[in-house]
Amino acid sequence: MPELPEVESVRKVLENSLLHQKLNRYKITDKRINRFNVLNPKNIGVLNDIIRKGKILQFKFENISFLFHLGMSGRLALNSSKSKHTHGIFNFENDILLFDDIRKFGYIKILKNDEVHNHFDSIGPDSLKLTQSSKNKILQKANNSSVEIKKFLLNQKNISGLGNIYVNEILFLSKVNPFLSTFKLTSDTWETIFSNIRKILKKAIKNNGTTLSDMTYYLPLGDYGNHQNNLLIYGRHICFSCSGKIDKLFIDSRATYMCYKCQK
Repeated sequence: MPELPEVESVRKVLENSLLHQKLNRYKITDKRINRFNVLNPKNIGVLNDIIRKGKILQFKFENISFLFHLGMSGRLALNSSKSKHTHGIFNFENDILLFDDIRKFGYIKILKNDEVHNHFDSIGPDSLKLTQSSKNKILQKANNSSVEIKKFLLNQKNISGLGNIYVNEILFLSKVNPFLSTFKLTSDTWETIFSNIRKILKKAIKNNGTTLSDMTYYLPLGDYGNHQNNLLIYGRHICFSCSGKIDKLFIDSRATYMCYKCQK
């Protein structure tokens, strides 16, 4: 958390607020958040675009880009009060953007624009923008792997943007057992998974993402997501489809919700 729908919802708010504003100054105050950087550019200029791939946001200026990864607990807030968890401050002409991260798994990475593609190439295709070519590459990897399908979808090198909440949702809607090895899935099952990836993510974005009971995710202007009211299986106890019991199991210490009747 945050996953693709949350990051995309954040991107849309920031795009409406910050695009075409000049960045007057910035400061990254935590060494861990700043861990990838050797550049400390001055006179950054105007923000030309905010791009997302997977869970990563790219703030693109004329020559320099800032990449934001929110990790497990990161968030971007506009014109909010600083706290002890504020590790990045970006002073634009009309707005102040804060990067907060309680657990510090996120990062801010500064790159020259022509270096960004190397960073993005290190992760898999964006799960909301799958082409037939990228689907074929995913299938090739899957057919040569015996890893559980849930672990495969969570691996950002295979496909980027999916996290624990939405992988649970996608596999349930696709009637796929999360413990099933990827090489056992048929091409028809994969087409169902690909279709449901898009369906689940689109609906979650429409609802501004999912805010769980810990309330750590909210939009840059303070609004919470609403998709938690539409989750099909994550955090549930009874299956809405068959009224059977939903089991909470674990794959690599990640909460895995499944209905044995619907996900044979």
